[in-house]
Amino acid sequence: MSAVGIDPSDAAGGELPAVRRDRIVGFVEAARQASVHEIAEHFDVSPDTVRRDLTALHKDGQLTRTRGGAVANSLLNSPDRELRIRQMLQEQEKARIGELAAPLIKNAAVVAFNGGTTTLAVARNLTDHRELTVATNNLSIPFEIPAHAVNNLYVFGGDVRFSSQVTIGFTSFPDVEVPGMVHFDIAIIGVGGVTTEGYSVSNLGEASMMRQMIRRSTTVVVVTDATKFNRHQFALVAPLNSAQHLVTDSPPPSDVQEALEAAGVRLHVDAPENEDLDA
Repeated sequence: MSAVGIDPSDAAGGELPAVRRDRIVGFVEAARQASVHEIAEHFDVSPDTVRRDLTALHKDGQLTRTRGGAVANSLLNSPDRELRIRQMLQEQEKARIGELAAPLIKNAAVVAFNGGTTTLAVARNLTDHRELTVATNNLSIPFEIPAHAVNNLYVFGGDVRFSSQVTIGFTSFPDVEVPGMVHFDIAIIGVGGVTTEGYSVSNLGEASMMRQMIRRSTTVVVVTDATKFNRHQFALVAPLNSAQHLVTDSPPPSDVQEALEAAGVRLHVDAPENEDLDA
């Protein structure tokens, strides 16, 4: 006979769900990341039980659910966490943001991309575009953007941050007669935080580079998943009105949404039904 309120399948492995979930948190913290099947094998429970456990632990803030598993919060607390880990987070949401933002870029446009996995998702979705001129400090974009969409691609020089695969330096090209005179039709800007104060990131050098991209662009599109709302990061990039568009996967909190509207930022939101992370 099972305990009241406990699904018998959740009590698999001979221990109560609460006890097992505490142990799962310890297991994921020790491993830094783990798949559903690794956890199921270790605790001798079914993958479905593990999925329920991970969903509950994610809601409680004890670890971070990813597609196919979980990542330890201690790994994510560093603002410069490894790119491969960042790519696992909100993977489906970023893909939808990329689909939604790509049509804002016109054929033959001069486009600036900053670093980050969300801007990379936009670049991947440019399969129907042609004759673009692209400039970026995102070292992943040259390998991910559809080659047939691009006439010319420039990578900004500077110091390489291996953790996030970006360069940090001045956003200008050497030119003897008019140094630094570059202009973009549109800038696709990924940020680490969006508050009523503005857009922010974790690194001062990157914030400065992003400001230069924004100042030199006719149109600015901020792309961010909903986990970045009301998150304050170390370096303020620019106020909300520095962008004309913000593309996200879920509506922002009311205070942020009101501030965006007051700043004249057009909000593009894709909020599909919740999907199974392991589908």
